Amino acid sequence: MYIALSNYIQNFIVKSIHQLFASIPLLLVFFAISSLKAQETAGNYIADKKTGTKVWFKHNFEEDSVTWTGPSKAGLAEGFGSMVGFTNGKVSSGYIGFMSEGKPHGNGSFWFWGDRKLEGNFCFGEPLFLENNLIKKLEKNIVSETDSFSTYVGDNARTHLYYHAIIPEKNIRGVVVLMPSTWESTEHVLSSMSAFCALAYQNQLAVIVPSINQRLTLTDYSITLMNTMFSHAIKHYKLPKDKFIIGGFSMGGILSMRYTELSVQKPDACSIHPIAVFNCDGPCDLANIYNNFKKKYNKNPGQSEPIYGMKELETYCGGSPDSAAAQYAYFSPFTQSDPKGGNAQFLVNLPVRIYGDVDPVWWMKNRHVDMYDLNALDQTAMIQFLNDNGNTKAEFIPPPQITPHTQHTSKKEKRKGNSLVLIVIAPSIFKPPLS
Repeated sequence: MYIALSNYIQNFIVKSIHQLFASIPLLLVFFAISSLKAQETAGNYIADKKTGTKVWFKHNFEEDSVTWTGPSKAGLAEGFGSMVGFTNGKVSSGYIGFMSEGKPHGNGSFWFWGDRKLEGNFCFGEPLFLENNLIKKLEKNIVSETDSFSTYVGDNARTHLYYHAIIPEKNIRGVVVLMPSTWESTEHVLSSMSAFCALAYQNQLAVIVPSINQRLTLTDYSITLMNTMFSHAIKHYKLPKDKFIIGGFSMGGILSMRYTELSVQKPDACSIHPIAVFNCDGPCDLANIYNNFKKKYNKNPGQSEPIYGMKELETYCGGSPDSAAAQYAYFSPFTQSDPKGGNAQFLVNLPVRIYGDVDPVWWMKNRHVDMYDLNALDQTAMIQFLNDNGNTKAEFIPPPQITPHTQHTSKKEKRKGNSLVLIVIAPSIFKPPLS
């Protein structure tokens, strides 16, 4: 559960990043993230009963029949045309635009679930809503044709591993790595961060999104894969190796922090050494999150999240926290029970930002959970540990003046939010106002 912050925050922060690049020798990047809920890309094909041409629908659609008016290739919708989807004989969705392999691909307009509408660019069924100039600049770099450990799932049965990259044409000032959350596609990360990507490009910041959306633990394989992607990008695009910032959403936040810690603890184990790290509402102490999963499961055994979480942690940590405490401590960015903070001790000299969703009343009323179920307890404990140990650049950031779980604010609220972000980030460096 990470925060949906509105686009104005993205716009403000990327301009602040640009100032930081221009004014200090080390790249100190701190930014709030706007992101939507992660999307899984599994689905199935439905054939037009008259023509036999197949069209693809995502797994959460209930369509049981379809018509396609347009060309086809190898039995799948291909090229420009129109699609109408039906559920129990009633029209329930429609699409007009380009298709490839039976999936929306290219410019198109898709409506569904009554008044829901997606309009813009698609990439094999996934919305890819970037500005047109960025669509042309976006590159997909395959680093492996196989995915033996199911590191990236929901990719329409594809098995290759890759990273998406948006690279400025010249004078690259730095690199921002965005790590997806569990089951989130790289296209979804780019779409939900479209404003950030546009301004990053304008300000000579490269953006990289690795195809990693599984593992709550930074396994040796994940380290090798990340190193391979980063090394390839550095060589292929001539990126500045000493100006990487890494961060991510939920699961991606865990991996980002743990990789950064490892780069300090064992520099030779990592191909980059991030000079700042952020975590957007990702757990910090895996033993505590396991116990929270267990609590949720006992309360409601039908929930899929705790089942997935417990199985994932038991598999890669070798059991529960009671039977494999050392492994949980190794994989956790922070260990609350350890006076030394566990792996957090390796971040005492680096800028760290954790963005957490702290609104207990909302969670109690709408999700029937209390503060013990939120990641914010461990997140704030980790930041406090870093502060107590002399890290003045470690901060916990709640969404300023934004009601959690909403994305729409008034102009007055936006201006007020901008001012608050300006204050909490780096008042000694930034010169307000930024438009």
